[in-house]
Amino acid sequence: MKAFSYWINPILAGIMAFVGLLASSRAADDAFAIGGLIVFLGCVLFIFASIGRYFDRMGSAH
Repeated sequence: MKAFSYWINPILAGIMAFVGLLASSRAADDAFAIGGLIVFLGCVLFIFASIGRYFDRMGSAH
């Protein structure tokens, strides 16, 4: 079950990043545009951190 979360969390973050970009592109004011970009950047950073944690675990197993 734990190996499943290695995949599902970044996938959900990718979906949230896409929604953040959609919210930013269709924003009526600057607050929603900036908020959507912040959500997008946060999700991208989370995805890269997940990739780094995965490879760190793989490296420590050897």
